[in-house]
Amino acid sequence: MRLGLSNLRFTARSSRLFFCFQLSLIPPKLYAMELSDIVILIMVFLLGRFWWQTLEAREAAERLCKTACVKANVQLLDGTVSLKKLRLEKSTRGGRMLLRYFGFEFSVSSDDRRQGVIAMHGGRQQYLVMDLPEQAVITVESEEE
Repeated sequence: MRLGLSNLRFTARSSRLFFCFQLSLIPPKLYAMELSDIVILIMVFLLGRFWWQTLEAREAAERLCKTACVKANVQLLDGTVSLKKLRLEKSTRGGRMLLRYFGFEFSVSSDDRRQGVIAMHGGRQQYLVMDLPEQAVITVESEEE
């Protein structure tokens, strides 16, 4: 049973009396959230969180690559790293962990471009590989696990 007043709407359901303010611009169905709406909001939140964590990992990888390039006496080209792939790998504790692989380019002299890869778990470095000319490949492992 509905009794309509100008801005109030009364609804009787299951011997309870519900009321809400009805705005003329917003349909009354938008007041109630359905389960699908909640699931969509949770998915958007999780996607945003994943994107934010990836940005933080990229910033940490960029700092580590700059440090490694300074130690190896090479120049980091373009001043940035880029996400190459995501991968689930086994951790030392037996569980799974998400690794983000970032690629970067550096130069020993001004006329060459060499590749490097850094693997990040969260904000921590797992390993860093640089293709240096005096050695085939240099690998720097992370001290913390």
